[in-house]
Amino acid sequence: MSLLDFQSLSVRINQHSILSDIQFHIEPGEIFGLVGESGSGKSMTALAAMGLLPSGSSARGQILLNGQDLLALPEPQMRLQRGKSLGMIFQEPMTALNPVQTIGAQVAETLLVHGVSSKREALERAGDRLQRVGLPGDKAGLGRFPHELSGGQRQRVCIAMAIALRPKILIADEPTTALDVSTQAQILDLLKELAEDEGMALMLITHDLAVVAQMAVRVAVMHQGAIVEQGTVEQVFCEQRHAYTRRLFAASTHKPARVATAQSQAILTVEGLSHAYAKQLPHPLGPRAMLRAVDNVSFALRQGESLGLVGESGCGKSTLSRLVLGLERRQSGRLCLQDKVLEARQPMDRASRRGLQVVFQDPAGSFNPRHKVERIVAEPFHLLDQRPQDWRQQVKRALEAVGLNADDRFKYPHEFSGGQRQRIAIARALIIRPKVIVLDEAVSALDVSIRATILDLLADLQRDYGLAYLFISHDLSVVEAITDRVMVMRAGQIVEEGQTQAVMQNPQHPYTQALLQAVPRIPENLRPRPEAQT
Repeated sequence: MSLLDFQSLSVRINQHSILSDIQFHIEPGEIFGLVGESGSGKSMTALAAMGLLPSGSSARGQILLNGQDLLALPEPQMRLQRGKSLGMIFQEPMTALNPVQTIGAQVAETLLVHGVSSKREALERAGDRLQRVGLPGDKAGLGRFPHELSGGQRQRVCIAMAIALRPKILIADEPTTALDVSTQAQILDLLKELAEDEGMALMLITHDLAVVAQMAVRVAVMHQGAIVEQGTVEQVFCEQRHAYTRRLFAASTHKPARVATAQSQAILTVEGLSHAYAKQLPHPLGPRAMLRAVDNVSFALRQGESLGLVGESGCGKSTLSRLVLGLERRQSGRLCLQDKVLEARQPMDRASRRGLQVVFQDPAGSFNPRHKVERIVAEPFHLLDQRPQDWRQQVKRALEAVGLNADDRFKYPHEFSGGQRQRIAIARALIIRPKVIVLDEAVSALDVSIRATILDLLADLQRDYGLAYLFISHDLSVVEAITDRVMVMRAGQIVEEGQTQAVMQNPQHPYTQALLQAVPRIPENLRPRPEAQT
């Protein structure tokens, strides 16, 4: 008997069909991959198994856990299954954790809710679980709050919560999407080790095909609420019988057709840039220690060039971008933008800001949800001496330049998909014709096909407008596809720099070598057979 068996599962929300005739099973101790783009129904399938479907939804079919239909259980009985028989790791750990509770209390909560131990025993077992996932389980570690941890550490806390009662199956919904490659490798190794040591089955939901190739035994491909192909990883990866599977694989390795536009003239020069933060005092009378987030960084960005900046979370990439954009005061070093020199501690004037724009990782977080797209895209006009009389026409042209409709300016951000919102963010950055655009993890949270279209768009805009890009990312495959040169950052310093292909194919610094080794890749034996590509 299968451990978890989906039989003809269909889900509707009000009058809309979300899932249609979902059928697959997971064996005890098996790692099963569920892949597809955003909106394909992956997370809704997991929520149906957990009994967490949104209000207004109705489900038909069966979800059998050891022969027991979870859909038929009343809520009080379903609560007994969550945590004990079924555990789930959500995509964004910061929203899954309570910001005002310690991590020890949150891991212990599962044990207390199920009444399996006293409060003292629950905290002791919480410490053991945190220790098991690679976090300090002592008293000091239990007393930390989520905001005091890195992204990878918060994800480990979520894993500790999910395995506190050693459930039979663990559902991991995009557990590594926003993590850098080395942290991602650690989390994936941890999940595989837990599945082996604890005897748990693992349902891994992701859009990263390389992760599935590395982790799973069997895989199902979802598209528009239906399973379009499933089988062993070797069967699905090599045969690719469905057209959507082939498109998904093609998008995962897509490289935009770029035209060399880099010129010899430097448009942005950074010299000796440094910035330090005061660390938290260990006790009130202790010495004040400083963290050098950016340490004597120098580089030049040429007109029409794409320069990549890669490194792990916490290495100083985002701090460097804020210093370049003038969002933080430079403590030492200077910038030179279009022959305008900005010394240390000198604020950036409006004329300099006009030449620099930025696209953030989460466009929705950088938009005012109460403003329509027209007003959002027009925001940079405040950097001009006066708003141009034809500003509405310029907004229309900017939207059309990024592949949107001019009428989209009358909509609100929530009416768009993630890829469309990123196009709006690019239109906003483009509206006043900057010379340099800083892209801070601009495609890391996007599906492979959406990412491919955004990379094509960026290549086209660079060709048409002669833009220079500072492309910050932890995804080395994206950096390899879109940049001319790359810088590798570690602990606030640039440890390696050079032509992108040269660095990727023959890294010199041990840290660069370690980063490239941590990148998940599809093995050659799982590459599509020639007949699968036709």
